[in-house]
Amino acid sequence: MNWKTAAVSCLAMMATCSQALAWGQEGHAVIAEIAQHRLSQNAYEVIEQLLRSHLKLKPPATVSLASVASWPDDYRAENHKETSNWHFVDIPLASRPGDATAGTTAYDPARDCKDDATFGFCLMKALPAQEKILADPKKSEEERWTALAFVIHLVGDLSQPLHCVERLDGNQGDQGGNTLTVTFNVSRPKPDGSTYRDLTTFHAVWDSSLILFKYYDWGKVALDLETDIIPHLPPQPAADQTPEKWLAACHQTAEDAYRALPKGTTIKSDNPHAVILDQAYFDQFSPVAVQRLALGGLHLAAVLNETLAVDK
Repeated sequence: MNWKTAAVSCLAMMATCSQALAWGQEGHAVIAEIAQHRLSQNAYEVIEQLLRSHLKLKPPATVSLASVASWPDDYRAENHKETSNWHFVDIPLASRPGDATAGTTAYDPARDCKDDATFGFCLMKALPAQEKILADPKKSEEERWTALAFVIHLVGDLSQPLHCVERLDGNQGDQGGNTLTVTFNVSRPKPDGSTYRDLTTFHAVWDSSLILFKYYDWGKVALDLETDIIPHLPPQPAADQTPEKWLAACHQTAEDAYRALPKGTTIKSDNPHAVILDQAYFDQFSPVAVQRLALGGLHLAAVLNETLAVDK
């Protein structure tokens, strides 16, 4: 089985996995699958060796990138809080809900990526640090495997708009929409057509709801991206293939997501009434969320191929 055939077989196998996954799992799996189809031969061989070594598998066994894409979330939960801040960049929100005229805040490393002795530094420092470990053949295979899992995951986080923003009100922040309670009130696409109402958070809507109410398994998401979305994306100039440019686009999307909230929406978690996100919000932003997954996959492939280039 060659490396391209192996990648396709992984997709077919994993399309049957559980549907009850979030961007913490489902979205990351989609991004990893898209990237796996685009690995260079050298990157594929190095990655396969690291994955097989970690799992103690022997050839011809193959392992998908999707299978490890959410491991860093489990690692953080297992008493590794020093990696907590690696997963996001809290760029302050410039806009207000319902305000179509507000600008966009630019990333400021001194403000948005401060070191924290307890929770670590932000994604924009964590990602290059893990790339450096992954690229170093002098590091142990286990060190490089850990770095690989983090690179896969963190590039995915960099594609989720609410990992690139925080709305501030004085000294209070909304933790990327995690403290904002919303009701997601939409109808599933036909032939289902059922109405769904769920009390959740604004962050969770972008993690999963915008995807899961259109798609019922992540394998279908990946297949649709390959056939319907990625072929129609505009070419990306080399100058735009940097995490800094990806972060700017991620934050811009976050600004748009907040502007579309009902005017006057507060950031407090104890709102007397949950903010209602209706069908119009879903119709506007579900395609955006899916496109963010596609871009995340393309970005991940670029990072892995560059990091594991033969001449490095």
